[in-house]
Amino acid sequence: MTHVLHLGHQPADLAGVTSTNISTDAEGFDPDLDVNCLKFVGNEDTSQPFSFGFDAPAGDLWFQFRMRTPDDDRVGFEYNYDPIVSFHNGEELIGRLVGDDGSGDTIYVEAHGDSTVEGSSSYTLGTALTVWVDIRVSVGSDITIEFYADGVLQSSATAANTGGKGKPTHITFNNPSQTWYSINVTWYIAHLAVLDGVSTINRRFARQTPNTLGSYDQWSGDIASLGDGDILTRMTSDAAGQRQNVTLTGPTGPTGAPISGVHLKAVAQAGTSGPGSLAGSLRIGTTDYDEASVSLNSDVPGKAIFSWDQNPDTSAAWTDADLPDEIGLLSAT
Repeated sequence: MTHVLHLGHQPADLAGVTSTNISTDAEGFDPDLDVNCLKFVGNEDTSQPFSFGFDAPAGDLWFQFRMRTPDDDRVGFEYNYDPIVSFHNGEELIGRLVGDDGSGDTIYVEAHGDSTVEGSSSYTLGTALTVWVDIRVSVGSDITIEFYADGVLQSSATAANTGGKGKPTHITFNNPSQTWYSINVTWYIAHLAVLDGVSTINRRFARQTPNTLGSYDQWSGDIASLGDGDILTRMTSDAAGQRQNVTLTGPTGPTGAPISGVHLKAVAQAGTSGPGSLAGSLRIGTTDYDEASVSLNSDVPGKAIFSWDQNPDTSAAWTDADLPDEIGLLSAT
């Protein structure tokens, strides 16, 4: 079972962004982790929201992203109480990260329970600032939300929750403009991750994508469709037990950093007939290590995430030298 609820900032991962938002501008992302980022351009009146959903967490929800602010001394917010990120359960608002022009462009959190409680903060946006943001949301008899910048707690708020609001299942990145001026500026967002009960602070995810055909080629279609970020292009399996493997290419993370897990994410959909479940697989040497299969929705594509906290071949922690040779998909009943 995985503690990962969401990974990625590609168009296939999010509602509200397209390939036109994808940029390879070097300042927008960490090259040890990815090869692109989301780029936004706008003035004081611009808001470019995007969103994504996930399963309800069993524990506290942790959300992480990397942000690069405009290279302009007019960085800030145009409006008072401008939401940056909002957390929802269905239609119910759970909490928000807020930027406030009325308090000197400070960024703070709000907990939305029986009442709305604002957290104090002195944190402000800076010019050409690269910052890792981590947000913790805890929901029970109270709702608590915390905002960290580069691992340091900046704001927290707690509100009573006798009304019984549920845990977040949807995040809206309200993404207001980061300037109060009429001239366009550019800002970047990348490396989105949502974890269940596991802190995102100082945790990083390197994204690799399919490269060449692996040991199995039992599905129909082109392996290019597995990594092109387009949910309309796909490979298909018409019988349970069919495997499709690929090798990987892309960043492998910071040199020498400990590896806490390997995660395989697919966007997949069940057909009207045939296999209705999917399992992720790693191939190390000549052995396949399959995770438990998950059921797929036949109406719309959805995320399927599989995790290996340890190297299944050695039952020891992962190292750079023993990362899997191939990843695979296994169709299941």
